[in-house]
Formats: sequence, C-alpha cells, structure tokens
Amino acid sequence: MLKRFRKIWSRELVRPLIHRAFTRLIWGLFLTLFVAFLVSRSGGRDLRAAFMAVYALICLTGAWLSHLQMDGLKLPRLDWLRSKIDRKRPARGRGDMIDFVDEEIRDYENLDGEERYLVLCLADLINAVLFLLLSLFLRP
Repeated sequence: MLKRFRKIWSRELVRPLIHRAFTRLIWGLFLTLFVAFLVSRSGGRDLRAAFMAVYALICLTGAWLSHLQMDGLKLPRLDWLRSKIDRKRPARGRGDMIDFVDEEIRDYENLDGEERYLVLCLADLINAVLFLLLSLFLRP
C-alpha cells in the first residue's frame, strides 16, 4: 500500500492536500460543535467528544472508500455527489498569484483520478487522526 502511495505522490499534491484537509477540518469542527451545542441546549449532556469521534469514524470511512477507488472500485453516485459539493469558484477579474510563479500549480480539479483519490484519502486520514485526538483530550 505504501509503495503505491509513494509511486503516485509528488510535490505538486501538497497544495491540494493542505486545501482539502483544512477545509474538512473547518467543516468538521463547525458541524461537531454545532450539533453538540444543539444537543446540550435541549437538555442533553455535553457530547462534544462523542461527536468528534463520530466525525473521525466518518473520515476513516471516507479514506477507506478513497483507497478502494484507487484500487479500481467505481462509485458513480459518490463521484456525482463530490462534483456537486466541490463547485468551481468563479473567475475573478483581478490577477492571481499564478501570474508571478514560473512553476505550474495544479489545483484539485486538474488532478488525475488516482491523484485525486490519494489526496482525498490522505486528507481524510489526517482529519480522522486530529478528531480522534481531540475527542480523547476533550473528555468532560
């Protein structure tokens, strides 16, 4: 498994990996804290740690599905859902940083299939580890 990851990995994938991991981290923090707030306001206990552990399990499931897709599994509805969620941003009228960089920067949308799945798998694994650690340290 690690040999395959090393074969696909390149330095160009760092930027999309950081973008995906950070975006999923922010969304995960927002969703878990919001749901925990709603539950605690309705008279329940403070379940932040439990919701963070559940989100970590969701991230692990996403990483597992991305790994299976690298092995050739086809999930057409999952790709359709990802295309709906990951909308392209509109073109801006002002200049971009790419105008001043000689090296070509590849966005997530320009990656190949295996590279996309590798970035998704690693981003989900990073978030799963972070949320598992947060859920262990946030015990009431």
